[in-house]
Amino acid sequence: KTVKHNGHTYALNENMVSIVVIGYDRDAPANEGEKPGQADAVMVLALDTQSGEVTAIGIPRDSMVDVSEFVGDAFIGQETMQLCLAFSYGDGKETSSENTLTAVSRILYNMPMSYYIALNESGIAPLNDSIGGVALTALQTVPGTNVIEGQDTVLFGYNAYRYVQWRDISILNSSLDRQARQVQYIKAFTAQALEQAEGNLGVFVDLFALASEYSITNLGASEFSYLISKVLENKIASLNVVTLPGELVQGDKYAEFYLDKSGIYQTVLDVYYQQVD
Repeated sequence: KTVKHNGHTYALNENMVSIVVIGYDRDAPANEGEKPGQADAVMVLALDTQSGEVTAIGIPRDSMVDVSEFVGDAFIGQETMQLCLAFSYGDGKETSSENTLTAVSRILYNMPMSYYIALNESGIAPLNDSIGGVALTALQTVPGTNVIEGQDTVLFGYNAYRYVQWRDISILNSSLDRQARQVQYIKAFTAQALEQAEGNLGVFVDLFALASEYSITNLGASEFSYLISKVLENKIASLNVVTLPGELVQGDKYAEFYLDKSGIYQTVLDVYYQQVD
């Protein structure tokens, strides 16, 4: 509960609740015998239930981490691999989500992750359009759309889906480029939803109900309502956003992101602890 770092003492903030948000590369949950899919986006929403402040921690999908491996329900060990693959070791639903949540906790120095929401690709457009589209300045030109780098745009439907899903696999940094767009999009989406709600809890309850049609989650409606009420009560207008640092290299076959452990440690202190001296 208390740690010392660089000559300072930090105390654990016990008001924190963490939700692991997973975007996986299927348009519906896997049926028995089908491949579960992989996690194309992983983000932690760390919420302080006292202040209402929310920090989004972006974790690169190619982050190398110890992942638990299963054959059916049988645990067969752990292996270091890309974080995105944790979702593939499971049923494509609850056990895949739980395995990803466990891997994320390992990355963040075993901070407890209370909840997960695993959203499939088909939910992006409906959620986007439910708040009237998402306005942003495009970070990249996206093929097959009218989204042009550097231009202001309002994303609707297919364009929103492509903006957060597309990447050029011929480029090593493509997953990081996509993550930057995803982080930008989540921040813009949240700010617009908070502005539209103007303290009205019902707006977010409706959003959660819509998201539930396209997701697997262990977060109940009453729990969500309590958490979002703390955000609205404190008039929070936007997310704080941080992306875990590290280096992306070409592995034997796929890209591998090696996390900067000292940078992660500082992030954990900044988000989950309070300096007390």
